[in-house]
Amino acid sequence: MKIDYFKNYKFFKVIQLALLIIFGITFFYYLYFDPSLKNNVYTNKNLLTICVFLWAFMVYSLITIIWDFHQLEKNIIDVHALNQATYLDNLTGIPNRYSCDLIFDKYSSAGDIGNLGCALISISNLEEINQMLGRETGNKILQDFSHIFEKFGDTYGFVGRNSGNEFLAVLEDCSPPLINEFLDDLQLELDKYNQSSDQIPILLSCHYILNTEAGVSEFADLITLLYKEAKRG
Repeated sequence: MKIDYFKNYKFFKVIQLALLIIFGITFFYYLYFDPSLKNNVYTNKNLLTICVFLWAFMVYSLITIIWDFHQLEKNIIDVHALNQATYLDNLTGIPNRYSCDLIFDKYSSAGDIGNLGCALISISNLEEINQMLGRETGNKILQDFSHIFEKFGDTYGFVGRNSGNEFLAVLEDCSPPLINEFLDDLQLELDKYNQSSDQIPILLSCHYILNTEAGVSEFADLITLLYKEAKRG
């Protein structure tokens, strides 16, 4: 079940609770300010019985709505946790390999990928950091870089961690100025991070390909060309 469904259901429950409160306030208002109605309720056993059942139903409805809110919040938390486990990387919290695969599927079935651009980014000195400072520090470096990568990448397109030290960006309507702007912004923020950090500076290896230049019709071919470009260094 999707989060949107729960939000819509929660909105419905809020309306239901509001109507119940309005109905209850209106009922007791007339009962309190109409002496003849009040007297009839307490002197007419049949009318009193009806009111007792009505009050009991109102209290029951209030309890069930509150319980529904409790269950709703629990379900939202459970679904959110499931989405995180499925789509987000456990270490970094950004889209994971499965999310990247979904992007591959999306553009593999797309009719026109002529304006797509893809970038493959890695931390070129991660192995050195792991050897000198330990894997725990290396993981912290991966986390810090991932936050920077997602922060700027989300404004351009899809970004995710495709494997251990492999980060992917897919940009629509991509041109040379746009991909250069993206990489420049990323490097600028990384420079700020390196200046404020007392650890080994993060160094990046960046490769990209634009389909306006490659001219392939299949997304798989575009990704293959990207990886070939990365292997060439």
